[in-house]
Amino acid sequence: MVKKTIQVILTKDVQGLGKQGTLIKVKPGYIRNYLLPLKLAKIATINLINQFEYQQKELDLKQLEFTKKCVGVKELLESFGKFTTKKKISENGVFYGKITKKHILELLSNKVDLPFELNKNQLELPEMKKIGEYIIEINLTRNVIAKINLEILPE
Repeated sequence: MVKKTIQVILTKDVQGLGKQGTLIKVKPGYIRNYLLPLKLAKIATINLINQFEYQQKELDLKQLEFTKKCVGVKELLESFGKFTTKKKISENGVFYGKITKKHILELLSNKVDLPFELNKNQLELPEMKKIGEYIIEINLTRNVIAKINLEILPE
């Protein structure tokens, strides 16, 4: 008995199978009963495979351009030097309130003209309770992480 499989291209991410656009081989019953009714995959034809490869090349080019832009932003942020902010402090050197991701994003947007918007999820903050210098990491993309210095001064 021959095991028959059919090639399909996933139209959405499917856990256990792959990401959108992946070319995989699955059994006909799985396609008929699960993938096609939920519109998770299309049966791979030559035209569909060629179209998919063309779209993948375009996505790769866009990702490469975005990565280059992120490297430029990283160099811009790191060349700026120190970012400073002032906070009221108590007698023992601990400042009142806390420094939030929103506060840091506002500080960055006021000092540096960035080509794209940063969001809160891209920032990784250390625990900041006393005045001093801290290093903040900004995840621009998968492999590009900018590290900036933040100095907290007494008001």
